[in-house]
Amino acid sequence: MRGEHCVAGASILSGIAIILLVFVNISQINPGSVTSGLYFAEINVEAYGAAFVGATGTTPSMYDTSTTDLMGTGKGLRQYYRWGLYNSCGYQKAGSGICNATVFGYPMDGFANILADVPASYKTTTTDLITSDSFIDANYNHGMSRAGSLLIFVASLASLAALITGAVKARIFFFLATIFSSISAFLLLLGATLWTALIAKDAAVNSLIVASKYNAGMDVTAGPALYLTWVSFALMTLSVFPYVVSCCTYRK
Repeated sequence: MRGEHCVAGASILSGIAIILLVFVNISQINPGSVTSGLYFAEINVEAYGAAFVGATGTTPSMYDTSTTDLMGTGKGLRQYYRWGLYNSCGYQKAGSGICNATVFGYPMDGFANILADVPASYKTTTTDLITSDSFIDANYNHGMSRAGSLLIFVASLASLAALITGAVKARIFFFLATIFSSISAFLLLLGATLWTALIAKDAAVNSLIVASKYNAGMDVTAGPALYLTWVSFALMTLSVFPYVVSCCTYRK
């Protein structure tokens, strides 16, 4: 009975983790009321227009006011940019948003995405003003975010496999559940760490000063999907021990 009690606890932990990972996996798949609030990272550029004015003395038409213009067409900035596992979306201050095409393991390349929205006449000046090395490093941002997203996806599958195999009352399946939960916890740790490191490094742009006295007006922050990933890692880690006990002590 001890093994059965332990596997029940492990299944509860794995089940909660899977529910959280579902929300992680639907982050930014569209700009809907639920998914729009789920993201790994956000770049707020609402204040960049004021920084541009202060640094250059010109008043540009920097922001797109249309709700239908596609991202990356140079029609103007959105106020907020958010990244999920498979997509990125841009949002206007009023809350309306539009997303890019969904891509498996969608990379976060914040500066490139923002620059693609900046009107053509302001692109060169924007490139000159935003000089934070980590923030504009496309290779670093692309590699870290894509790797982190792929690891989290595989971890999600492993957590589901742990729940399924742990439901079968046999020692070999409890052993498999132990392996899958361990893999899931490890990959979640790696994926969350990569995203956390990426966001922390890109956040250097938050304190960037342009023209010697104006804040650049770009703010990088972590989002709920990253926090949910860390919680899922903790739950899957906690589930490993009861799966081990079940494997070692279960008797028919």
